[in-house]
Amino acid sequence: MNNAIVVFAAIPNQETGPDYLYASDWQDFISKNAEPCGFWIASSLVKDASDLVRKIRSSPWWDRLVFTEVQTNALTDGILQVKDALQRGLKAEATKASLKLDPSSIDQVEKLMLYLYIRGEYELIPELQPEAKSLYTYPLLSLLGMEKDAENWLATLSRRGILEPARLVDRLRLCLHCGSAHLYFVDICPNCSSIEIKATSSLHCFACGHVARESEFEVEGGMICPKCQATLRHIGVDYDRPMAQYACGACHHLFVEPSVVARCLQCGSKDNPEKLDVVEIHTLKLSSHGREMLRMKQIHESFSALENANYIVTPFFRQMVSWAVVTQERHNELFFSLILVQFLNPGEIVDSFGATHAYLMLDEFARRLREMLRASDVTTRTTEEKLWIFLPFTHPEGFAARLKKLVEEVQPDRGIRLEIDFSVFYSPRDCRKGDTADLIMQRM
Repeated sequence: MNNAIVVFAAIPNQETGPDYLYASDWQDFISKNAEPCGFWIASSLVKDASDLVRKIRSSPWWDRLVFTEVQTNALTDGILQVKDALQRGLKAEATKASLKLDPSSIDQVEKLMLYLYIRGEYELIPELQPEAKSLYTYPLLSLLGMEKDAENWLATLSRRGILEPARLVDRLRLCLHCGSAHLYFVDICPNCSSIEIKATSSLHCFACGHVARESEFEVEGGMICPKCQATLRHIGVDYDRPMAQYACGACHHLFVEPSVVARCLQCGSKDNPEKLDVVEIHTLKLSSHGREMLRMKQIHESFSALENANYIVTPFFRQMVSWAVVTQERHNELFFSLILVQFLNPGEIVDSFGATHAYLMLDEFARRLREMLRASDVTTRTTEEKLWIFLPFTHPEGFAARLKKLVEEVQPDRGIRLEIDFSVFYSPRDCRKGDTADLIMQRM
């Protein structure tokens, strides 16, 4: 049933055939022992949709596309007709198959990357959760086992360029001390920080300059300045009303605008709102760099073919090069070459021909390279795409020319070519004072 889509419905609709596997509920689906390409939830089970989706995302079929007939949420893939959902499910399964990854044996980060990868431009949508410390959560993360320190996960993946923001959803201010978004804001007196403030009218006596609340000027039959006893009859002549609109009941200070303090409901701290951490909440999607990383991971097996060509681990390789540099300084007759072979487009090769073809191509390259190497020649890899060759008592130009010919011999007959670059170091010609293996390899 790999090509079938599970249709959750109270009763089967008009669509019949081997491509549609009907189930009335989750247990009914489990009993069928199927391995579907996706799921579709009919309107007749709309009340059970959320529960079904959560069960799917927590099951061995967590990565399958899930479509609904009438409503959607952050854990589904949208609203589609069942025929279109089937085609989307088949396409997603084909994309996943090209990666050669086992969804049951990958870690949480790879699960998230795979989930986003097979959905193209799908966006990871934040959901408002008032009880959450930062007010927003990404429901998918908890179902993928990343609920603990989810914020750190997302921050790390964003910092590494694996995830990138898509759409701005909200902007939050967080407590400086505990990072909580559960804050409330209180108006206080800018003089003594008391919350005992009230909006009030005030007067300004022109005779002596005294400013106080209007109630302090009021006497029976008129208004008199409490400081100089001047009678205030005409506004603009004897007095005016200043801009101050607030009075503090604790220190009697008059002011135009109150100060504001942010109080954290989580830890009780108080801070100036301008000093709070400002965080933007976005929908997130897998970046082009993240997609490339996922493709590169699946060609690790392909590049492992190169480890059959006189391969030693990198630390020993560096020690050997350093030994050769030191020895050559004392014995001029000991010369050697170091060649860096860089595969420039392995991801494109895998995308174009598939992982199996890429493995066979590199396996053939490794086989022919092994035939070129002597017993004294050794190789290592510092990354998946960087192959180093150490050649004692060998001039590099001749070997590099043979390598280029080898590359041409293993090129595919059509389509994208395997692009390879070469860097050459020859001792003593290219040596510098104080050279070590690390310095030489960094220059190359």
